[in-house]
Amino acid sequence: MRAPSSRRLWTRAGLAAALALFAGCSSPPSSATSGPASISTPGVAISHIDHRYIPAQDFVRISEYFTGKENSSGRLILRTDPADRAGYYFIISLAWHPGVTLPAGTQADVDYIRGDDPRPRHAHFVFTGNTGTFTEILLGLTGPDWTDKNLKLTAYKVTLKDADGKLLADRQSFLWQLPPAATVAVNAPAPAQP
Repeated sequence: MRAPSSRRLWTRAGLAAALALFAGCSSPPSSATSGPASISTPGVAISHIDHRYIPAQDFVRISEYFTGKENSSGRLILRTDPADRAGYYFIISLAWHPGVTLPAGTQADVDYIRGDDPRPRHAHFVFTGNTGTFTEILLGLTGPDWTDKNLKLTAYKVTLKDADGKLLADRQSFLWQLPPAATVAVNAPAPAQP
């Protein structure tokens, strides 16, 4: 009897791993308020936020020439000015547990400070439909909210809430909130004079 070749063994191992992976993804969707107890906000967490200016032409796909509709390529894309695609985007990568969906009415708030003005600004987004299993959400500051591609971002905070305003997840840049200043004890002795 011949021993199976190593290529055949690797093929079988790969198929077994793929079947095991797909078998774990068969549970029905649940709400964003259910999830494993180890996640601080049940059901959903922000694993990473990238941010950058994206020109309008980067959103055009071949299918748009045939359908006339924007192809979101499996991502949820919301903009402050839906008529203008060019702008500064927060690309939010979500860490899901299997089956989580964010229901219609979920809200995203982006507080940010632009490099040209130290005043904090605010953008509010509402998800009009279920997010399904999207793992990436693009929140765009477009139109009058971000007119210059060379403008820089200083600091930001992104917050996801359910339709009732309950916090689901948030993440902020280091500069959004500076560490509190060291406090001096009231009864501390005065430093010695030389």
